[in-house]
Amino acid sequence: MSMINPVIVLDTDSTATEQIWLYPVTRQCMVFWHSRHYSTHTVRRRDMLRLLLNLKQSAGQWVNRYALG
Repeated sequence: MSMINPVIVLDTDSTATEQIWLYPVTRQCMVFWHSRHYSTHTVRRRDMLRLLLNLKQSAGQWVNRYALG
């Protein structure tokens, strides 16, 4: 039985990040950097929700605090 893993894609206006992909089911976050690299992190769902509910928040600050922190 395969598990459905929906993704939420956010295009950012950050100078460091290009896109953030959120996978709420598996708590994974993929960050695509302007340097053409990407990184994968485990993030709490409440922190994903924090980013989605406050789109005025800087994507770079969110990545630094919740994904890399």
